[in-house]
Amino acid sequence: MLRVSQDQRRIVGEPAFVDRVVFHFIRYRHEDVDHISDRVLRARVEHGLTVGRAYGLTWEYSLTVFVTHMIGINPEWHLQPAIHRALGDESLPPDLRIDAIFGAVTDDDWEEAAERCDADAYWQPIDASAPTGEE
Repeated sequence: MLRVSQDQRRIVGEPAFVDRVVFHFIRYRHEDVDHISDRVLRARVEHGLTVGRAYGLTWEYSLTVFVTHMIGINPEWHLQPAIHRALGDESLPPDLRIDAIFGAVTDDDWEEAAERCDADAYWQPIDASAPTGEE
């Protein structure tokens, strides 16, 4: 029997997952990403996945929603106090918290989340670190 370690699955699976999230943006959220290159989008997705995982998110669905909010609303949307509390609510498993946010925050909270930071300034170092493909 062939055994595949968790690290091997991560090494093989992660690029495919990132590809699926990038495709999600190109297909369904093109208005959020049509002004950036695919390599920059990929770098933003990879960064967003890292941030989402810091909240304990593991499901593709919850991570995709998290990254979608980072790119579509504001890269620091998750730091808005009500949203941050909901993402840290230990009474729920981490991957269920992403949907629980919608019942826990107000329209004003979402508006505040959208203004958390200067998105262009936030993304600048991530965009600059994106591989150019010329290596």
